[in-house]
Amino acid sequence: MNDHKSHYIKNLLLPCLVFSVATGVFSAVFITAFKWIAEEVIRLSSQIYDTVRAYPVWLPCLLIGTAAIGLISSLILSLCPTCRGGGIPTTITAIKGVTDIKWLSSAFVLPISAFLTFLCGIPLGTEGPCVQMGSAVGDGTVRILGGKKNVGWRRYIMTGGACAGFSLATGAPISAILFSMEELHKRFSPLLFSVASISVISGQITARLLSKLGIGTLGLFHVSLSPSLPYAMIFIPITVGILCGACALLFSHLYRRFDKLMSVKLSKISIKIKFPLIFACVALVGFFFSRTLGSGHELIDHMLGEYLYDTHTLWYVFAIVFLIRAIFMMIANTAGVTGGIFLPTLAFGAIIGALCAEAFIAMGAVGSEYYVLIVVIGMTAFLGASSRIPLTACVFAIEALSGINNIISIIVAIVSAFLIVELSGLDDFTEEVVKAKTHAIHEGKEPYVIEVPLTVYKNSFVIDKELRDILWPASCVVLSIERGPDHRDKHTIAEGDILTVHYKTYDPIATAEEFEVLVGDQNEEIDRIMRPL
Repeated sequence: MNDHKSHYIKNLLLPCLVFSVATGVFSAVFITAFKWIAEEVIRLSSQIYDTVRAYPVWLPCLLIGTAAIGLISSLILSLCPTCRGGGIPTTITAIKGVTDIKWLSSAFVLPISAFLTFLCGIPLGTEGPCVQMGSAVGDGTVRILGGKKNVGWRRYIMTGGACAGFSLATGAPISAILFSMEELHKRFSPLLFSVASISVISGQITARLLSKLGIGTLGLFHVSLSPSLPYAMIFIPITVGILCGACALLFSHLYRRFDKLMSVKLSKISIKIKFPLIFACVALVGFFFSRTLGSGHELIDHMLGEYLYDTHTLWYVFAIVFLIRAIFMMIANTAGVTGGIFLPTLAFGAIIGALCAEAFIAMGAVGSEYYVLIVVIGMTAFLGASSRIPLTACVFAIEALSGINNIISIIVAIVSAFLIVELSGLDDFTEEVVKAKTHAIHEGKEPYVIEVPLTVYKNSFVIDKELRDILWPASCVVLSIERGPDHRDKHTIAEGDILTVHYKTYDPIATAEEFEVLVGDQNEEIDRIMRPL
């Protein structure tokens, strides 16, 4: 076996397989346990609220209890700040190299903080913590099994773990793989695709084995197949899509306002005060409006089965629930309460779809048999528009929402919504959250702008990998490549190649160490340039 093949097997093929499989298996075990406990906590929360509604004399105790839980949550997050806020934006900042998620706290402390959120009925979901836990498991897998030699694989395997977490939370493995390209990295890479696919497959196999033992459940929703929408009614998905796009724009504007409120105007107020107030307010409103509580999963299930049982809800009730849930979700998220925004986003889309369905049925444009379909169209259109993940939304509709018979209608709605937000020029909802997190981390710091040549040394991580496969430090751009004498393949990086990179960093020493992990230790002259004083 020649040196090239030996290096390829030892430094690319084996680490990719071993780390990805291990991450998928470990993620499945952790997340299955997390989901099972979360379901029990959510069920307990529902029972507590039902009991207090039956005996209103206990309302003061409910408010005091939720405020106390909010205080406990704030104390936990003060010690483990990487567990604050939405899990998906936190994972994105970690995978991009902007932050370090602290894998031990994310794997063990994050679930506890999330359980407190679910117990009080805060309108945040389980999928965000699942994604962050998966990425933390991936990070820990490389650190424990790989040591310093394989530290370059960290962000790749974290991506695989995040995708495994997403697939385990939603029961949509193909959507999870697309999620890595469209949401986490916003680019396609064969290496990322391989890592994500292997992690998702191993995670799904493990979860299915556990389910056969009676441990955990698969899937997110149980949707009955809807009749195909005639092409003559194409105006329905177009209308729903336009409304979803407009609402996604409104969400982006509102999020900016709430983020400014929390991070600027109320920045001096400690989370030890904010959290008890938020938790108690959610409990008080939830006492009167039960559908404003929780992740939105139960609300979606209700809407997906509503017309099957001929018990539809008045339109203004949906409108009130939409408004209250939106306000509390944004307040909780911008304040840093642990929980995901994926399920709440689907719930908002479902409410929009339900309102449209009520209107179309009342006007006689469609029959009630299309109610569930229009709800599904609203869910996927709002998801695709608000997070700018149209491909993931399309596949999610097929995998999780039985949308294969109506895929044309679903695509039309998603495209209509996506074009509305794309033409506006605003960032997507998740990107807004990521920017807010990044700004908070680097607030008050001045960045260094550096341009430097890097020589690729023997046995370094980047050898035999394509340029598009490399996860460079955040904001890094490769300006040019000067090929070395050992160059064999014009598509891959070889020993002796000289890469000129341009990047902005707030921590030159940490960024220099990232580069040395990728291309090998640099000489002293370049080292001084990379580490300005």
